[in-house]
Amino acid sequence: MNAAGHIFTIPAGMPFVDALAAGLWTGAGGDAAALARATVLLPTRRACRSAREAFLRLRQGRPTLLPRLMALGDMDEDELALVGWQDGGTDGPGGNPRGGLDLPPVLSGLRRQLLLTRLVLALGTPGTTPDHAARLAIELARLLDQVETERLSFDGLADLVPDDFADHWRITLDFLKIVTERWPAILAAEDSVDAARSRNLLLAAQADAWRRQPPAGPVVAAGSTGSIPATADLLGVVASLPMGAVVLPGLDRRADAETRQAYPPSHPQYGMARLLEHLRVAPESVADWPAPGLAGTTPARAVLVHRALTPAAVLEKPAAHPLNVDALDDALVGVGRIECASEQEEAGAIALVLRQALEDEGRTAALV
Repeated sequence: MNAAGHIFTIPAGMPFVDALAAGLWTGAGGDAAALARATVLLPTRRACRSAREAFLRLRQGRPTLLPRLMALGDMDEDELALVGWQDGGTDGPGGNPRGGLDLPPVLSGLRRQLLLTRLVLALGTPGTTPDHAARLAIELARLLDQVETERLSFDGLADLVPDDFADHWRITLDFLKIVTERWPAILAAEDSVDAARSRNLLLAAQADAWRRQPPAGPVVAAGSTGSIPATADLLGVVASLPMGAVVLPGLDRRADAETRQAYPPSHPQYGMARLLEHLRVAPESVADWPAPGLAGTTPARAVLVHRALTPAAVLEKPAAHPLNVDALDDALVGVGRIECASEQEEAGAIALVLRQALEDEGRTAALV
């Protein structure tokens, strides 16, 4: 796999979908027909809608043939599933839209929760009410999704805890038999699979299809950080395609190897750092995505944000990541601060600021 020269980033201070649209339009040479031959993989359905709106802004509302926009999966939803992949070019023998995998249908999220709730109630644990069982079913569903997403299994579960905690762990293992023993039987009876497993198999099938036969047009995967292993594998395949490109959101190329290793899993750069390791690509070799006509963050602010997001353990070392205090004024141009005495006063100030934004036509505001 050779991903060198196929990995790009859009700086955090630049509107991502607008920059993506500008780069795609430039790459197509301003030719709508050439643009329509491209395939763009985005993380969610919402991202696809935002990309369509970005092309409308770019073309000032003029009708334009858009590239094929496909969602890898909506990560904001409990039930992860591929959206629009059935017609996404993974046809197998006989026109099977799932690449010849002949997968059973995906079990719906609601039915899965009801079946798991029934299994919890069937244990007959004293004090378990239907609403408590329903909440436990949600947690069991999340556990199933997490294990499947990470491509792990429940094998060896009984050996995870030392003998000192054997009694407590035995009770837990008895409860977890719902997912280790009973749930596979339920899926077999339903002739269905969990959404996470279906997604992994479909992503793997698409990756295999593109390895064997690269698509004729450009393929751009944008906005995904490869947090799901199957997605990371697909991004690696996209980066290896002759006309493939992976566009990362706001990669911090100032971070050295020590800083990247210190990122906790909750850090916004953690996923991208692990993805680049997976692709064997050095962060400094990642290029800027071409976005003519759009201005990025000022260098001073980029340095300030980099320092603010550097793990404390790295900053505490002597002479590490020195900060130019004189550049702070430039970095904070346009940034205001309101000091509030209470949460109520803070809420009132936020409400007034957002209400004021409505007075100016065309102005937008966001609350983070």
